[in-house]
Amino acid sequence: MSLFKKIFSGQDASATVDNHTSVPISKSSMVSFGRYTDINKNKKQLEHWKNANDRFKEKNYVDSYEEFLNYLRDDAVNNVTITRTGDVVTFELIQGSKIIRGKGDNQKFYAEAEIVVMDQSNIAVMRKLMSINYVLRYSKFALKDNVVMMKFSSHSIDASPGKLYDALKELSKKADQQDDLLVQEFGSLKEINTESIIQWPHAIQEAKYNYLVKMINEVKEEIAKHDQSFMSGGIAYLLLNLTYEIDYLIVPQGELTDALERIQQMFFAQNDKTTQERNNDILAEYDKILNTPKEKVMEGIYQVNCTFAIANPAAHKTVMDFMFQEREKVGWYRDNNYPQMVEAIYSYMISYAYFNYGMVYPVTRILNLAMCVMNQEYYTQCGSSPVLIENGALKGSVISKEINDIITDARKDYAQIAFNTSALNFTSIANFVDSMLLELDKMNLTK
Repeated sequence: MSLFKKIFSGQDASATVDNHTSVPISKSSMVSFGRYTDINKNKKQLEHWKNANDRFKEKNYVDSYEEFLNYLRDDAVNNVTITRTGDVVTFELIQGSKIIRGKGDNQKFYAEAEIVVMDQSNIAVMRKLMSINYVLRYSKFALKDNVVMMKFSSHSIDASPGKLYDALKELSKKADQQDDLLVQEFGSLKEINTESIIQWPHAIQEAKYNYLVKMINEVKEEIAKHDQSFMSGGIAYLLLNLTYEIDYLIVPQGELTDALERIQQMFFAQNDKTTQERNNDILAEYDKILNTPKEKVMEGIYQVNCTFAIANPAAHKTVMDFMFQEREKVGWYRDNNYPQMVEAIYSYMISYAYFNYGMVYPVTRILNLAMCVMNQEYYTQCGSSPVLIENGALKGSVISKEINDIITDARKDYAQIAFNTSALNFTSIANFVDSMLLELDKMNLTK
């Protein structure tokens, strides 16, 4: 089953179809967005990890490599291909737009990825790559003929599963990031080996681009209604939510992803700028996105499979502690009748969590339902069937059924999980999300 079919049949990107699965298949026809998370390892994958460490301690290095690669493999997204021939194991793994290829035997383990083609020597490019090499721990950029590569190698005696995981994660994520950025920064460079990219159908790509523009313009229009100085804090929430919401709903790649990360860094940078000044700088960045030719933006709207997540795994308590800390800031905006600010804060809490925390699938599915409530039109355009809100009114029975189905599916892995849908408040979007978070905090995710 392709990733497109999985997403638009209601499975998230880490759902699977047999007993090798990381998560059970969802019964819902709701679309899910966001980036790949590798936190949902199943029992079989965890057994492979244990076996990999046991074989390494026994100095059965090739067996250890094979077990380790099976730990990484998620059949849902077909991200790792493994071939064992005697005392040699070869593999390919997918990380975004890059394919990492490697081999391990009793003496050595290595992996490499082709990044870009450089037909003519370019001092600026080489200086850029050397500066990146300086901060890498395991891998390095190298030049092979006219192809810029990333490489990692280790003697087998040192190639423990823990080291291989960290090294391949570094190599894979940096290779996936830098291919787009290098081509955009240096016009003389050319893309190479982009066959892992999966193009969205044109209608979905158009829906994503149009909603991107719509979200930016709506935030700009809302900001224009307020005093920039007095409401600088509320405006910051509007802009931060916009940043993380775009990342979750549009899932951009390449230059647009880099722009979102730059915006996040601008807001949280330790400098002497006031909140209002930071808001203005961020608005200028969004104007650049709006002024970028459509076809250029569309180049970064495509699908990818992954092996390693961008966000690191997080405990449920860590996620909920963040949300309740931000929830305390809602009161003033609610009491002073700023409903857009209130909804923006709730949406920010959820979209920020997706961006920064690797969360288990029952949590991501319930939070995705909340995102659907707040973006019903977009979800419908992207093929989502359940209508959770209509003419401004929340459909409580439909929402409750969706949540109950999520909980039922999750009992395969979380036997004690429960969610009290009768405690949900359907009088408004803000009240619903608030009541949903209160119940989400109570969920027992003990395996």
